Amino acid sequence: MRKARNGYQLQRGVPKDVQPVIGKTIWVEGAGSTYRVAQRLSPVFAAKTDRLIAEARNEVSLTGDELIDAVPARFDLSDPEVVELLLTGCDVEVEEGVLTREQASRYRAILKGEEQPREHLSKEELIQQAKALKAPAARTEMSWKSALDDFLAHAAVTHPTSATSQQAIAYRSWLLERLSASTVKTRLAFLSGLWSVLCELRPGSTHVFQGLNKRIKVVKSRKSVVTIIDPSQWQGSGERMEIFQFLYFTGARLAEIAGLQAEDLLEDQILIRPNESRPLKTEASERSIPIHPRLQSLVIELRKKNGLLWPGQYQESNKRWGVNLSKPCKKIVGVTPKGFRDRAATVLRSNNMNEAVVVALLGHTPNSISMAYGATPWKELKRAVKLL
Repeated sequence: MRKARNGYQLQRGVPKDVQPVIGKTIWVEGAGSTYRVAQRLSPVFAAKTDRLIAEARNEVSLTGDELIDAVPARFDLSDPEVVELLLTGCDVEVEEGVLTREQASRYRAILKGEEQPREHLSKEELIQQAKALKAPAARTEMSWKSALDDFLAHAAVTHPTSATSQQAIAYRSWLLERLSASTVKTRLAFLSGLWSVLCELRPGSTHVFQGLNKRIKVVKSRKSVVTIIDPSQWQGSGERMEIFQFLYFTGARLAEIAGLQAEDLLEDQILIRPNESRPLKTEASERSIPIHPRLQSLVIELRKKNGLLWPGQYQESNKRWGVNLSKPCKKIVGVTPKGFRDRAATVLRSNNMNEAVVVALLGHTPNSISMAYGATPWKELKRAVKLL
């Protein structure tokens, strides 16, 4: 706050990281002709510029409670004059509806040192702590970030520690109006896991997602037996047909095949492993699949390439592989790409293949303790692939 030629001004420097976005290095705003008026306008000016910084950083604006908790970090509360200014500004914010009377009471208590502000955890800190504890697959980490960003935006809060149970319930209702029950259940499971970590880090916090996903009932339809005509009868050529052949003779996921690199094709096996643009679903997804005899000639040709085999199958906007293959696959083969995995599992089980081999070939996470021990014999994997 400074005295200008025609009255008072409020000034604040723009942080360097957002100067290119905001287009200036300093904010200057008229603050009336008297010192007292400038005092009253100062906190509102600080809150407004806080919001501009948050928007420039693609963050959600701070809520009233979050602004209150941030005050000790933003102002020198050891200076009586600063405290007096903020107390005066508090009355203004109540009058303008920025703060409720309950919030104003806590605000004043913090300014006077009668109460400590709450310690908030940023979304980045929460993700990092969850990574350290759970060592997730890259795709799981992406799902955490996506679900967390979506929820915080819907709740209009910046810090996960500011979210309430009412906001979580409202978010669930909002999702159920737009997505299938199974998708909502998965989204809430990701958030529930993150809040379990949050409650460990902040013991006094409320687990706002506890039990929300379990209350959603998902009725699974009984799957019919999937049959697909032999690849020799398919009509067409090109990279789509190459991908469909790989799916048919491996039972792998669409993204795993569409994101293959030439270096993943060895003499006798296909390496399913993460790369920069294609993370895997889980740790169990990383595996080796024996090359089916009918894929050998195609593999030999593709091995001559460098890098990604089908880079055109990557869609940058949603960071997904093979997103436009569902309709042509249905038209040519009779099923969507997911149908290849259903067929593979059906074929292997109908031939009495050991379930541990089925799990290992398809890249599923072992669903029992016994499956987690030992390794699956390579000769059994080769036998399983030949059955396809």
